[in-house]
Amino acid sequence: MSEGKVAFIESDNQVIAMLQKPFEEANFQVEVARSGEEGIALCRQFLPQVVLVNADLPDTDGFEICRQLRSTTRTMYAHIIVLARSIDRRARIRALEMGADDFIVVPFDPDEVTLRVRNALRRAAADNLTDPVTGLPSGRLIQNHLRDLVGKEEGWALLGLTVRRLEPFKEVHGFLAAQEVLRSIARTLAAGVDEWGGAEDFIGYSGGARFVIITDPEHADALAEGLVSRFGREIQAYYTFHEREQGYIVVREEEKERRVGLMVLEARRVLPADGPFYDIRSLTEALG
Repeated sequence: MSEGKVAFIESDNQVIAMLQKPFEEANFQVEVARSGEEGIALCRQFLPQVVLVNADLPDTDGFEICRQLRSTTRTMYAHIIVLARSIDRRARIRALEMGADDFIVVPFDPDEVTLRVRNALRRAAADNLTDPVTGLPSGRLIQNHLRDLVGKEEGWALLGLTVRRLEPFKEVHGFLAAQEVLRSIARTLAAGVDEWGGAEDFIGYSGGARFVIITDPEHADALAEGLVSRFGREIQAYYTFHEREQGYIVVREEEKERRVGLMVLEARRVLPADGPFYDIRSLTEALG
């Protein structure tokens, strides 16, 4: 099971080498970007729970990257650690102003960095802020965003996305395979929002097989249709050739067998006109 998703925005190959191996050995998913521009694009797609960013990048400084990550809905909840050759009082204050959570001075002990990241992820999970499998906002963060919609009479669309037949898939292919499907869906949603949604769209994981996206009405239909179609193509990779050919899996229950179709993604759209909505409960009930 993955410990979580970590992104390095670092141009120094030596620093990358010092970090990447111990993180991967500790079972983290790791992605690397070597410039600020590449790092922002990576984080929008990868949706890391922790970002380690160099204070001095070839195209910008790490403090500006912190600001951009904090000001973008999809990345604003990441735990951000600034790496620097030295961090004086002035630099620390600037980093904090831009949204950094922690500082590490280079050279460093890779084991200490790994433990800091693991502890940050545990705190986020304990506070019900992010889901450890998908890396997406969950629990209280979803509630906060839904609360912002209550009473707003225009300018938003809420998509409820449900993966049908995930449980039978887990029975046949196992718990770890089902977790990998959930991680894959998180990547699919991020890529789909980049293609069909808006820059400030919110993506969250409600638990089980349910996800939510908050977007604007102009993008809602294209986003829902695009995600359903893309999911249908990409989910094929998680089945065997024989299962894909026959279009179903066989679930064995004691002495009986039943056929269950392949997973599909269902999307339900809720608009302000479907209300009025007076509380979070009425919004979630509208999603079905």
